[in-house]
Amino acid sequence: MVGLVHYRAGTWQSKRLLRDDVLDCLYGKAAASAKALIDQGLGACAAVANAAGLEALDRAVFGLNPGPLRTTEARSAADLYRTAALLYSSLAQLDNLDEMDDADAPSPEEVTRRFSTEVREAVVKRLPELARFFGKGGPLVDGGPHVRFGYFSPKAVMHFLVLHPVRQSESVKDAHAKLFELFRARMISGIANAALISYVPRDDDPMLGPRQRQQLQINRAGILREATAVDVRLCDVTSAVEGCERLIELSA
Repeated sequence: MVGLVHYRAGTWQSKRLLRDDVLDCLYGKAAASAKALIDQGLGACAAVANAAGLEALDRAVFGLNPGPLRTTEARSAADLYRTAALLYSSLAQLDNLDEMDDADAPSPEEVTRRFSTEVREAVVKRLPELARFFGKGGPLVDGGPHVRFGYFSPKAVMHFLVLHPVRQSESVKDAHAKLFELFRARMISGIANAALISYVPRDDDPMLGPRQRQQLQINRAGILREATAVDVRLCDVTSAVEGCERLIELSA
Protein backbone atom coordinates (compact mmCIF):
# COMPACT_ATOMS: atom_id res chain seq x y z
CA MET A 1 0.00 0.00 0.00
CA VAL A 2 1.51 3.31 -1.08
CA GLY A 3 -1.08 5.59 0.50
CA LEU A 4 -4.74 6.14 1.27
CA VAL A 5 -7.77 8.25 0.51
CA HIS A 6 -9.73 9.17 3.62
CA TYR A 7 -12.68 11.31 4.66
CA ARG A 8 -11.93 14.14 7.09
CA ALA A 9 -13.37 17.58 7.89
CA GLY A 10 -16.11 17.16 5.30
CA THR A 11 -13.89 16.26 2.36
CA TRP A 12 -11.96 13.38 0.83
CA GLN A 13 -8.20 13.77 1.23
CA SER A 14 -5.14 11.73 0.30
CA LYS A 15 -1.83 10.85 1.94
CA ARG A 16 1.22 8.96 0.69
CA LEU A 17 2.61 6.58 3.33
CA LEU A 18 5.36 4.90 1.31
CA ARG A 19 8.75 6.10 2.60
CA ASP A 20 10.98 8.28 0.42
CA ASP A 21 13.98 6.03 1.01
CA VAL A 22 12.11 3.03 -0.43
CA LEU A 23 11.47 4.90 -3.67
CA ASP A 24 15.06 6.18 -3.68
CA CYS A 25 16.32 2.59 -3.51
CA LEU A 26 13.94 1.40 -6.23
CA TYR A 27 14.31 4.23 -8.74
CA GLY A 28 17.53 6.06 -7.92
CA LYS A 29 17.70 9.38 -9.74
CA ALA A 30 14.19 8.84 -11.09
CA ALA A 31 12.73 8.62 -7.56
CA ALA A 32 11.49 12.21 -7.65
CA SER A 33 9.31 11.40 -10.65
CA ALA A 34 7.97 8.27 -8.95
CA LYS A 35 7.06 10.28 -5.85
CA ALA A 36 5.34 12.92 -7.95
CA LEU A 37 3.41 10.27 -9.89
CA ILE A 38 2.18 8.57 -6.72
CA ASP A 39 1.25 11.86 -5.07
CA GLN A 40 -0.56 12.98 -8.21
CA GLY A 41 -2.37 9.67 -8.44
CA LEU A 42 -3.50 9.82 -4.81
CA GLY A 43 -4.61 13.41 -5.31
CA ALA A 44 -6.59 12.39 -8.37
CA CYS A 45 -8.27 9.61 -6.37
CA ALA A 46 -9.34 12.14 -3.74
CA ALA A 47 -10.60 14.47 -6.48
CA VAL A 48 -12.69 11.66 -8.01
CA ALA A 49 -14.16 10.82 -4.59
CA ASN A 50 -15.04 14.47 -3.94
CA ALA A 51 -16.57 14.93 -7.39
CA ALA A 52 -18.50 11.68 -7.83
CA GLY A 53 -18.37 9.83 -4.51
CA LEU A 54 -16.13 7.06 -3.28
CA GLU A 55 -17.98 4.44 -5.32
CA ALA A 56 -16.60 6.10 -8.46
CA LEU A 57 -13.13 4.83 -7.48
CA ASP A 58 -13.67 1.48 -9.16
CA ARG A 59 -10.61 1.35 -11.43
CA ALA A 60 -6.93 2.24 -11.51
CA VAL A 61 -5.98 5.93 -11.43
CA PHE A 62 -2.49 6.84 -12.65
CA GLY A 63 -1.53 3.20 -12.14
CA LEU A 64 -2.83 3.09 -8.55
CA ASN A 65 -5.41 0.38 -7.87
CA PRO A 66 -7.99 1.20 -5.16
CA GLY A 67 -8.12 -1.34 -2.36
CA PRO A 68 -11.18 -2.41 -0.32
CA LEU A 69 -12.98 0.12 1.85
CA ARG A 70 -12.04 0.14 5.54
CA THR A 71 -13.91 1.90 8.35
CA THR A 72 -12.26 3.10 11.56
CA GLU A 73 -12.29 5.94 14.07
CA ALA A 74 -9.38 8.24 14.89
CA ARG A 75 -8.83 11.30 17.07
CA SER A 76 -6.54 12.95 14.51
CA ALA A 77 -5.21 12.57 11.00
CA ALA A 78 -1.94 11.25 12.42
CA ASP A 79 -3.81 8.52 14.32
CA LEU A 80 -5.65 7.54 11.15
CA TYR A 81 -2.44 7.34 9.11
CA ARG A 82 -0.71 5.39 11.87
CA THR A 83 -3.55 2.86 12.04
CA ALA A 84 -3.50 2.37 8.28
CA ALA A 85 0.28 2.02 8.25
CA LEU A 86 0.33 -0.52 11.07
CA LEU A 87 -2.34 -2.66 9.43
CA TYR A 88 -1.49 -2.46 5.74
CA SER A 89 1.80 -0.71 4.97
CA SER A 90 5.05 -2.23 6.22
CA LEU A 91 7.06 0.41 4.33
CA ALA A 92 5.58 3.49 6.05
CA GLN A 93 7.61 5.81 8.28
CA LEU A 94 5.79 5.84 11.63
CA ASP A 95 8.10 8.37 13.30
CA ASN A 96 7.22 10.96 10.66
CA LEU A 97 3.54 10.40 11.33
CA ASP A 98 4.09 10.96 15.05
CA GLU A 99 5.47 14.45 14.44
CA MET A 100 2.75 15.67 12.12
CA ASP A 101 -0.60 17.25 12.87
CA ASP A 102 0.31 18.51 16.36
CA ALA A 103 -2.62 20.90 16.16
CA ASP A 104 -4.99 17.94 16.26
CA ALA A 105 -3.39 16.45 19.36
CA PRO A 106 -4.76 17.57 22.73
CA SER A 107 -2.38 19.64 24.83
CA PRO A 108 -0.47 17.92 27.66
CA GLU A 109 -2.55 19.91 30.16
CA GLU A 110 -5.79 18.58 28.67
CA VAL A 111 -4.51 15.01 28.65
CA THR A 112 -3.27 15.27 32.25
CA ARG A 113 -6.58 16.78 33.36
CA ARG A 114 -8.43 13.88 31.76
CA PHE A 115 -6.14 11.35 33.42
CA SER A 116 -6.47 12.96 36.87
CA THR A 117 -10.25 12.98 36.49
CA GLU A 118 -10.27 9.27 35.65
CA VAL A 119 -8.07 8.53 38.67
CA ARG A 120 -10.32 10.60 40.93
CA GLU A 121 -13.44 8.79 39.68
CA ALA A 122 -11.81 5.41 40.29
CA VAL A 123 -10.69 6.40 43.81
CA VAL A 124 -14.03 7.92 44.83
CA LYS A 125 -15.85 4.83 43.58
CA ARG A 126 -13.81 2.70 46.01
CA LEU A 127 -13.33 5.18 48.86
CA PRO A 128 -15.84 8.06 48.69
CA GLU A 129 -14.39 9.67 51.81
CA LEU A 130 -11.23 10.63 49.87
CA ALA A 131 -13.13 12.86 47.43
CA ARG A 132 -12.58 15.98 49.57
CA PHE A 133 -8.79 15.79 49.17
CA PHE A 134 -8.68 16.25 45.39
CA GLY A 135 -7.85 19.68 44.00
CA LYS A 136 -6.71 21.07 47.34
CA GLY A 137 -3.55 23.02 48.18
CA GLY A 138 -2.17 26.32 49.38
CA PRO A 139 0.71 28.82 48.94
CA LEU A 140 4.26 27.47 48.73
CA VAL A 141 5.92 30.72 49.80
CA ASP A 142 4.80 33.52 52.10
CA GLY A 143 2.39 35.73 50.21
CA GLY A 144 2.64 33.51 47.15
CA PRO A 145 -0.21 32.32 44.94
CA HIS A 146 -2.44 29.43 45.92
CA VAL A 147 -1.16 26.22 44.32
CA ARG A 148 -3.63 23.43 43.68
CA PHE A 149 -2.45 19.84 43.87
CA GLY A 150 -4.02 16.80 42.33
CA TYR A 151 -4.43 15.35 45.81
CA PHE A 152 -3.65 16.90 49.20
CA SER A 153 -4.45 15.13 52.48
CA PRO A 154 -2.84 14.99 55.95
CA LYS A 155 -1.02 11.83 54.83
CA ALA A 156 -0.02 12.50 51.21
CA VAL A 157 0.39 15.23 48.62
CA MET A 158 0.37 14.25 44.96
CA HIS A 159 0.39 15.62 41.45
CA PHE A 160 -0.66 13.86 38.25
CA LEU A 161 1.22 13.83 34.97
CA VAL A 162 0.90 12.26 31.53
CA LEU A 163 4.15 11.75 29.68
CA HIS A 164 2.78 12.62 26.27
CA PRO A 165 4.43 10.47 23.56
CA VAL A 166 4.26 13.23 20.92
CA ARG A 167 4.89 16.37 23.00
CA GLN A 168 7.43 14.92 25.36
CA SER A 169 9.42 18.12 25.90
CA GLU A 170 6.32 19.92 27.21
CA SER A 171 5.51 16.98 29.48
CA VAL A 172 9.06 16.98 30.90
CA LYS A 173 8.84 20.71 31.69
CA ASP A 174 5.53 20.07 33.44
CA ALA A 175 7.18 17.27 35.45
CA HIS A 176 9.99 19.60 36.58
CA ALA A 177 7.49 22.19 37.82
CA LYS A 178 5.34 19.64 39.64
CA LEU A 179 8.31 18.00 41.33
CA PHE A 180 9.37 21.39 42.70
CA GLU A 181 5.85 22.07 43.97
CA LEU A 182 5.70 18.67 45.65
CA PHE A 183 9.11 19.24 47.25
CA ARG A 184 8.05 22.63 48.63
CA ALA A 185 4.69 21.30 49.83
CA ARG A 186 6.34 18.45 51.72
CA MET A 187 8.88 20.83 53.29
CA ILE A 188 6.21 23.29 54.45
CA SER A 189 3.53 20.85 55.57
CA GLY A 190 5.71 18.05 56.93
CA ILE A 191 3.59 15.48 55.11
CA ALA A 192 5.55 12.24 54.81
CA ASN A 193 4.41 11.12 51.38
CA ALA A 194 4.89 13.25 48.27
CA ALA A 195 4.40 11.57 44.91
CA LEU A 196 4.09 12.26 41.21
CA ILE A 197 1.71 9.75 39.63
CA SER A 198 2.77 9.65 36.00
CA TYR A 199 0.92 7.90 33.22
CA VAL A 200 3.34 6.51 30.62
CA PRO A 201 2.63 4.38 27.53
CA ARG A 202 3.54 0.73 27.80
CA ASP A 203 6.96 -0.17 26.38
CA ASP A 204 5.29 -2.60 23.97
CA ASP A 205 2.64 -0.09 22.81
CA PRO A 206 2.39 -0.69 19.03
CA MET A 207 1.52 2.98 18.48
CA LEU A 208 5.03 4.06 19.53
CA GLY A 209 7.77 4.46 16.97
CA PRO A 210 11.33 3.39 17.84
CA ARG A 211 12.49 6.98 18.32
CA GLN A 212 9.53 7.80 20.55
CA ARG A 213 10.14 4.70 22.64
CA GLN A 214 13.81 5.57 23.10
CA GLN A 215 13.04 9.19 24.03
CA LEU A 216 10.40 8.05 26.54
CA GLN A 217 12.98 5.86 28.26
CA ILE A 218 15.45 8.75 28.43
CA ASN A 219 12.85 11.17 29.79
CA ARG A 220 11.51 8.71 32.37
CA ALA A 221 15.03 8.10 33.66
CA GLY A 222 15.66 11.86 33.92
CA ILE A 223 12.42 12.52 35.80
CA LEU A 224 13.19 9.63 38.16
CA ARG A 225 16.63 11.07 38.97
CA GLU A 226 15.15 14.46 39.75
CA ALA A 227 12.35 12.97 41.86
CA THR A 228 14.84 10.91 43.86
CA ALA A 229 17.00 13.98 44.45
CA VAL A 230 14.11 15.86 46.11
CA ASP A 231 12.75 12.79 47.94
CA VAL A 232 9.54 12.62 45.90
CA ARG A 233 8.18 9.27 44.80
CA LEU A 234 7.69 8.74 41.08
CA CYS A 235 4.88 6.28 40.38
CA ASP A 236 4.77 5.28 36.72
CA VAL A 237 1.42 3.74 35.78
CA THR A 238 -0.15 2.59 32.53
CA SER A 239 -3.82 3.15 33.41
CA ALA A 240 -6.09 5.24 35.62
CA VAL A 241 -6.98 2.11 37.61
CA GLU A 242 -3.31 1.55 38.40
CA GLY A 243 -3.01 5.22 39.35
CA CYS A 244 -5.96 4.78 41.69
CA GLU A 245 -4.23 1.85 43.40
CA ARG A 246 -0.98 3.81 43.89
CA LEU A 247 -2.86 6.78 45.34
CA ILE A 248 -4.77 4.63 47.83
CA GLU A 249 -1.55 2.89 48.91
CA LEU A 250 0.22 6.20 49.54
CA SER A 251 -2.69 7.82 51.34
CA ALA A 252 -3.35 4.89 53.67
